[in-house]
Amino acid sequence: MNDDADEPTYRLAELTWREVEAALEETRTLLLPVGSVEQHGHHLPLGVDVQMPEAVAERVAARTDCLLAPAIPYGVSPHHTFKPGTFTVESETFQHYVRDVCASAGEWGVENVLLLNGHYLAQDPELDVVVRTLRTEHDLRAFHVPLSDVWAETAEEGRTGEPAFHAAEFETSVLLALRPDLVSMDEAVPVEVPDESLPLTDYDAYGENRVGWALSADDMADLTHAGNLGDPRGATAEFGERLVETAVSNVATLVEALDA
Repeated sequence: MNDDADEPTYRLAELTWREVEAALEETRTLLLPVGSVEQHGHHLPLGVDVQMPEAVAERVAARTDCLLAPAIPYGVSPHHTFKPGTFTVESETFQHYVRDVCASAGEWGVENVLLLNGHYLAQDPELDVVVRTLRTEHDLRAFHVPLSDVWAETAEEGRTGEPAFHAAEFETSVLLALRPDLVSMDEAVPVEVPDESLPLTDYDAYGENRVGWALSADDMADLTHAGNLGDPRGATAEFGERLVETAVSNVATLVEALDA
């Protein structure tokens, strides 16, 4: 139980049901970080895609006093199973699990759910389906929030210009800001992406990706010996902090509008 009035009261896992009941008098919005546990090259830990949305959600909740749910760590990562440590679940399993977690929150008073997605690009299709289902079948206002979208303005302005697709400049910078103790920059190696890709596709998070496409584990094994795609060596904690704060500011704006 939270006995200190100065302590945050938004972390659901740390509250009693009566404290949740009281919190619902002030907010009807829930943040749910969603990620994956998968290989991130030689220099980053497996939990990058969980740690990023958790940190953003924590700051948004502290700023807005909305509720923060424990993260869902396991996601859809079959393309990363070519390296040990990666967990993956079937697309349908993931969709149903996230849907059920959110729908249960709706049963006790939550009206708005934001799915903060740290496994962006790869897991976007599943979460787009989930938010539609929550809206049409459970009367919840649900939003899919890929981190790559809500920090895009800063990413485009501050990037070094090198392609960054997985465990490269953006994710490495964010982890340097959040958990530098888990980053081994002396182990970071550049992995060049193919010079050419099919029209409307690109091996860059902000490239010419205009159509949905996917990679298999065999594809990834052929593309990268280390696990990352792109060059993480230009990453900085300062850039990572700007990315995180841009995401927090944008998401907080939506939360405040929902609870107004």
